[in-house]
Amino acid sequence: MRFAWILFGALFSANLGYSVLAPVLPSLMRQLGMSEVQGGLMLSLSSIAWIVCSTWWGRYSDRRGRKPVIMIGLAGYALGSGVFAAVMQAGLDGVFASIMLTWLLLVGSRLMVGALFSASIPAAQAYVADVSTGRQRTRAMGILTSSVGMGNIMGPALGALVVSVGLGLVAPLFLAALSPLLGVLLVWRFLPAVRPVLVQGESAPKLGMFDGRLLPFLMVGFCALLVLSMVQFTIGFLVQDRFGLDAIETTRQTGLVVMGSGVSLLFTRLVLIQVFRPSPMKLLWMGMPLMLAALLLMAFSASLLHLLLAMVLLGLGIGMVQPGFRSAITFTVEPREQGAAAGLASAMPGYGFLVGPALGTGLYSVSPFLPYLVTALVVLAGIAVLLVHPATRSVQPAT
Repeated sequence: MRFAWILFGALFSANLGYSVLAPVLPSLMRQLGMSEVQGGLMLSLSSIAWIVCSTWWGRYSDRRGRKPVIMIGLAGYALGSGVFAAVMQAGLDGVFASIMLTWLLLVGSRLMVGALFSASIPAAQAYVADVSTGRQRTRAMGILTSSVGMGNIMGPALGALVVSVGLGLVAPLFLAALSPLLGVLLVWRFLPAVRPVLVQGESAPKLGMFDGRLLPFLMVGFCALLVLSMVQFTIGFLVQDRFGLDAIETTRQTGLVVMGSGVSLLFTRLVLIQVFRPSPMKLLWMGMPLMLAALLLMAFSASLLHLLLAMVLLGLGIGMVQPGFRSAITFTVEPREQGAAAGLASAMPGYGFLVGPALGTGLYSVSPFLPYLVTALVVLAGIAVLLVHPATRSVQPAT
């Protein structure tokens, strides 16, 4: 399982940077004079590049190998995030002639992140499928996806720490742009290369998201990631508005509650999945109800403690659903289809973050309750898919 921990470290270096956005972005957008909807729309538009490119990168890794594609994605994340931080600082300094120009440049930098970092995730998932089988694969997928949980712990903590010592709200973004370069070095030095699954000249197979083997798991994955995106980019506004906090205190308290979800997500993937070794379907059946309970509690939370508890439950639920749907997909396709299938699975965050931030912030502008009630309905729809779709009853058990 050494390979899984190497991939964990590499992807953590990028997820650290992404999770820094949650506590600092709301305050930064308001300082720039931008609305909640502009902030959400900026991140939603960047997901278009992720959706378009992730499936291509997955097939490309079938032909060229997983390791170089993982490295390309991490380096691209560093580049795009560095541009994002630089534009944000320039906007705050009044360098640009208008708010709209600043916003367009921020959108462009996030498009760069989406187009390039979308290489790493499908290649890493396909690498796991190449070198593991059965329950070991589910455990390895849990370790791989736990990089998100660790990022959710360390990212907000890093952001809050840097802001607290007076380095400014943009400083965490510059630090986050540097961390993926450590991931590049880690993969280059320690991850063993594996032979491409396709021989030279052989074309990579194309899979569609409506493939009956994949469709229910892709739908459930989309539901979970839509929920995650809507919560991540409304939680800062909720903390500030519901409890009447200023920008600095909002950053601190948002960092705390987001860190709670990261701790529970990490506990799920590094402890519960590793010790009890549940099958992919068990993970889905346990995770979706936990997400539903979390969202209902979030909608009506009357204190920061209630909100923290809701985020902990959400971390537990998503901590099960994400490795569950990704592992289920690997058991439904042939070895030569793993890259293409991983590309489709990795497009689900793109679809979720295409719709989620703009929808979540738009709903929030109408009522602070709406984002969480709507996401609860989304989770119910995902549970219905698990109940009725025949493919969910034919997944090969992890043995």
